[in-house]
Amino acid sequence: MAKRPLGLGKQKQNKKTKVESSSGEVSRESTPVASQIEVELADDVDADDELVQLKGLWQTYFDSDRDSEYVLNGIVHECDRLLREADKEGKIKELSDVFHAIYALALSELTIFKAGEEEDEKKKKEEIAQFFDNALERCSLGESDCGKSDLLDLVKAKVIIQRVPLEHMSALTVSSKSGLNLNTLVEDAKKHFKVSTKDLSLVYEVLEMFDDLLDITENFGHEEQIAEGLDSDDEEDLEPIQLDKKHPVYEMQQNLASNYKWLKEQLIALLGQLNKKDHAKLYHLTAKKIGELYLKDAEEPTNVYLSLAYDDDESKQSSKDCKESQASALKLVQNAIDYLDKAQIEDEPETWAQVAEAYIDLGNLHDNESSEQEKAYQTAETLLTKANTATHGKYDDILENLKQ
Repeated sequence: MAKRPLGLGKQKQNKKTKVESSSGEVSRESTPVASQIEVELADDVDADDELVQLKGLWQTYFDSDRDSEYVLNGIVHECDRLLREADKEGKIKELSDVFHAIYALALSELTIFKAGEEEDEKKKKEEIAQFFDNALERCSLGESDCGKSDLLDLVKAKVIIQRVPLEHMSALTVSSKSGLNLNTLVEDAKKHFKVSTKDLSLVYEVLEMFDDLLDITENFGHEEQIAEGLDSDDEEDLEPIQLDKKHPVYEMQQNLASNYKWLKEQLIALLGQLNKKDHAKLYHLTAKKIGELYLKDAEEPTNVYLSLAYDDDESKQSSKDCKESQASALKLVQNAIDYLDKAQIEDEPETWAQVAEAYIDLGNLHDNESSEQEKAYQTAETLLTKANTATHGKYDDILENLKQ
């Protein structure tokens, strides 16, 4: 990999002037110059190709902590410059879908910084909306110039999924009754989404954002309690707030189960495209997320089974429901274990412990003192002992409870 400065400094203007572009007005004071940004470029690419440089800059930002509005402004200004040059030369239609995707992604990412800048709520919302509108317009213009593109569709999905909580849900209360149906936006995002092999990391990011959106939807109205520091057990016990049917989030809450199912299906499709050797980190993250979703699916039948199994009601219907919920939960937890096992990382004990805890769940679901239960608990103990040794006693309490 060779590090080299980008060609962002081809702008010959005074730094303190402002330019107006399709992205709105951004001060040049916040825009990097060529000598101030370095990116790593692969040795087998044309380092003088400006699109290659732009891709390198975006990838540098994408792989970073993403705390630099400065770099994002640099990406947007470089996109503006390339667009102006292409327009002068009559070559706009030669700009690739990758160019338009990077432009749109940078605009949508800027909304995160804008959300924390403006104190006037109305003005802030208008500014955020403008950036999202410009990002979606860039996708549409890209498709107009380049034709149908899975990558641009994926970026559209990302922009919409990011927009729902940041622009819309953040301004709502449990008593809101606006005419906006947010579920329509969610369905639109799903319609555009596809596991594009052109950028598998972006695919995972979009799905992770969708998971976050579902979590926000599920806990809507409990934001203050969660912010005050509930532990994971208390958070799981929070009852969903009953929203009015006219509430913008109501339909999203009604569709949580189907959306979690969709999310899991897309993650499984993504995992099928990942080579464990070539995409190790992404492979482990995806497998882990799938396993966690299976565990979430298992919560309801597990609760039903444990409730019925230790209930005094011995009716035939109760016995039937007990067995059905047990079988359903066992299957889901076993599926979770299969994926969490794939997500294990050799030098990360936390991943071993996560598999162990799933085996404990599995053991709890088997008939008491059965050979299957003992086998599940023994597997959990072996993994936890290994993880506990590696972490100098981090899992002492869980191990102690397991041995009782």
